[in-house]
Amino acid sequence: MLRLLLACLLFTPAFAQNAPILFPQPQSARFSDEVFLVTSLTVALPPSANAEVRFALQELKSIIGERTGQGVKNASSSASATFQWVVRREGGALPDVSEKAGKSSREHYRLAVSRRGVRVDAETSAGLYYAVQTLRQLITGNGKNAVIQGVAIEDKPRLTYRGVMMDFAHGGLPTVAEIKRQIDFLARWKTNQYYFYNEVSIALNGFPNVAYRSGYTQAQVRDIIAYGKQRHMDVVPFLNLYGHLHELLRSEQYAGLAIGQYGHELDPRKPATNALLKDWIAQYAQLFPSPFIHVGFDETWETKRIADDKDARINSEELWVQQLTFVHAELKKYGKTVLAWTDMNNYYPDIIKKIPDEVIPVLWEYKPDTVEINRYLNPILKEKKPFFIQPAVSGWGHIYPDANYTYNNIDLCLQAGVKNNALGFIHSVWTDPVEPFVRASWLFMAYGCIGAWQGNVPDKKTFTELYSRVMYPQAAAEMHRAFEHLAASNASLDKCLGRNTNGMPRGTIIESWSNPFSPYYLKNTNAHAADFRDARKYGEAAQGELINALAKCSPSDTAFVRSMIVTAQLMTYSATRFLWAKTICDRWNEAMLQRKKNDFVVYDIAYLCHGLLVDVMDEGGELKAAYSEAWRSEYMPYRLNTMLGRFDVEYGLWQKLFLKVVSYRIENKPDHVADQSFEMLFKPDF
Repeated sequence: MLRLLLACLLFTPAFAQNAPILFPQPQSARFSDEVFLVTSLTVALPPSANAEVRFALQELKSIIGERTGQGVKNASSSASATFQWVVRREGGALPDVSEKAGKSSREHYRLAVSRRGVRVDAETSAGLYYAVQTLRQLITGNGKNAVIQGVAIEDKPRLTYRGVMMDFAHGGLPTVAEIKRQIDFLARWKTNQYYFYNEVSIALNGFPNVAYRSGYTQAQVRDIIAYGKQRHMDVVPFLNLYGHLHELLRSEQYAGLAIGQYGHELDPRKPATNALLKDWIAQYAQLFPSPFIHVGFDETWETKRIADDKDARINSEELWVQQLTFVHAELKKYGKTVLAWTDMNNYYPDIIKKIPDEVIPVLWEYKPDTVEINRYLNPILKEKKPFFIQPAVSGWGHIYPDANYTYNNIDLCLQAGVKNNALGFIHSVWTDPVEPFVRASWLFMAYGCIGAWQGNVPDKKTFTELYSRVMYPQAAAEMHRAFEHLAASNASLDKCLGRNTNGMPRGTIIESWSNPFSPYYLKNTNAHAADFRDARKYGEAAQGELINALAKCSPSDTAFVRSMIVTAQLMTYSATRFLWAKTICDRWNEAMLQRKKNDFVVYDIAYLCHGLLVDVMDEGGELKAAYSEAWRSEYMPYRLNTMLGRFDVEYGLWQKLFLKVVSYRIENKPDHVADQSFEMLFKPDF
């Protein structure tokens, strides 16, 4: 009795101080004072268990092995196992169209933990798999001290369809191994759809030039689909069958199918256009078993521009409806349910009522603005159409995503979706700027996925800290501080290289490589010097925390943390180049426009190993090497040379200036007084 009391006293404070963090939060969870010793877990696997059940139980064994350092024992029978499970029906591994009514119990599960063991009662293998993901978070401690607190959980998702759209068209192309890491990561938050956004990045039979060394083979895509299915994630094809096809239409072979010249959109009036699409649709339908298919149909501005400005015979709205109707009819032959974006409602106010009845509209809105969301939502509600809603991680204009902007956008879209009974929730991860790494978006992807399951987003004030404890238990404090510093660095850069000015698109990515010696940017840096210094300060602080985290984190997280270090370095460098340009100009002008004795201005600016110009060359050169390494750990080689070329051009700017300053010093006497400012005398340019 005394031993039992002492054991309780030992265990209780640990739970009080380090209670399990559950992301997503289950529908209900009632904790007890009992604890179960994880090393006592035994599992029985009857021969009748299907592949999905076997995979879920193997996942459980892997999780237990990681936490305890020892394998899970096999029970001699189901009755003697300390891990008891029931899967009530076969099938239901992936989301299906039949669940549109929102009443499916496919993913429901009950989980009970007592001192005697663990029991899972799941409707399907999907529920069993999600129960295992919850158990992953319930374990506290490591090795022989790992325990699970007693609990009774009942859980089901608030939204039926919960997805992430990954961009495989605009930026770097993630390796298959990286895509699998993304799927593993998203599965932890009970995501059930992975949208494969494709323009021309999948190889197709009969189109040898499409995706050659710049995309994925069909064998690779099938591998990804199978990997997703094991984790109860449907890999949904996201195609472009009207607009966003520049990489196809810039080729002479296909340029004749375009409505413009080497533009972006197909011309639906040409018979050859839909002949090509019939071929594509047949191949995509065979490749992707998903019952859903997203066909895009967004931003068909080129056709509207040509109709408005050049050819009044074109009715761009009619062409849009005609093409969607054709695509829907073709895909229906293969049993596919079509999703399509509705942003062209902004230009064609009655477009929603003209969408074929079986097409599911998808409202996308990436601003944290309820008015903007409602502008696209209200026409859908008016027509009483079932719909999906799609926010985004705001990473397309930033080296590191805009944290508050992203959180608020996801939150408002989720609120609108839940309030109006949306079928599903997808959030976009765009890579248009090419430069940033998708890994910088993982934190925000988790935020949206968690919200979609539980029907409301986590508390963003505590989310980063709790997320860090879940994902990086050995380096939680360092990772938490790093995420906070990265967000602060981005916020400071936004003040200097902001989002919008006078209606012109701006952002840290667009401006971070601009000539820092131009009159505009010297003036801008002078006005925002404190903000640039803050960006550097927070970027350096993030880098330090991440370096410290490397020594503590799991080996499986090493590549991720190194990518985040490069992200921190990129942000720091962006601020450095502008501050150093101003500092160099100021240093030259204060000395050389009024020559002073013993003023070693050339020493400050062009000293061979510690001058201001050499500082930037050193930092940029090292960053180029680190960037290349991080790129190759996440992406295929495609587009890497484009990015490394930026570093080369950047290096040339500072190297040319260095040589000009040195030559000027050699050509003039030591007491020479300059008659022009640095920027006018040397005219820095790429």
